[in-house]
This record gives sequence, C-alpha cells and structure tokens, in this order.
Amino acid sequence: MSEQLILREAIPSDASKLLDFLKRASNQSNFIEHDFLANVTVESEEESLDEIYNSAEDELIVAIFDDDIIGFTRLEKTTDGIAEFGVVVDSDFWNNGIASYLIEEALDWATDSTLNKLTLEVYKNNPAAIHIYEKYGFATESETDKTIIMLKMV
Repeated sequence: MSEQLILREAIPSDASKLLDFLKRASNQSNFIEHDFLANVTVESEEESLDEIYNSAEDELIVAIFDDDIIGFTRLEKTTDGIAEFGVVVDSDFWNNGIASYLIEEALDWATDSTLNKLTLEVYKNNPAAIHIYEKYGFATESETDKTIIMLKMV
C-alpha cells in the first residue's frame, strides 16, 4: 500500500479503472451526470483515452491513490483555442486538496498548449465547486436556471 497521491496523464490502460471511478462518483453526488456510462465499453474507453493522450489540444489527468483512480480533470477542445474544463474527485477524498492539485496541473498544461480560454458549467447549488473555480481565476460568463457558465483565459 503506497498511500501516496500520484497525478499523471491518463493512458489507455486506465480505461477500466476510470470507468469504475466514474460509476462510483456518479452515485456520490447530484452534480455529476454520467447516464451514458451504461453503454461505454472498456475497449471504447481505451480508444478514447488513446485519442486524448495523443492530442495536442485535449488532456485528461488522473489522481491515483493506492492504485485506484480517485479523481480526474479533463480539458476537451470545443473550438479553436477553447476547451471545456471539469474536475471530479471521489467524495471520500473531498477537502484534501486533490481538486486543487488537479486544477493546477490542468492549468499548467493549458498554459503550455494552444488553448487560450477554458470554459465550464457548474451547478448553482454547488458552492464548493464554484469557490474553487473562482479561487483559480474562473469568472462567471453567464447563467442558466440551474447552472453558471464560467471562463478563464490561459
């Protein structure tokens, strides 16, 4: 048992553990919608992770503790220079700084990429997430009935 947090770029062989994490995390919070997971195979997730790993404009960083994925951050290019951003951490590890570590890694990666703007959508009734995004310089761009659209220039 290592009891050491490791942050690294996701690789195709992480597919099974990442799917397990997503299923677990989607049951821990009302803020995560992963209805599509029922139809995702390990093989298709491996292909997706391979594409992300080999992309200059997409990134997925995982947080690993005791050989399990306990969080991740995702940057997914939407249009030229813009990527959608998100962070998910297992609720058993909330309030341990893991989201901050993941955000810092993602922002470092984005700064060195061709991206110039990150966007995200967060539920209005998720003050912890809103607070951490604001802490890292994300600002409200617009709102819907239930969510806030935030952005950050990189």
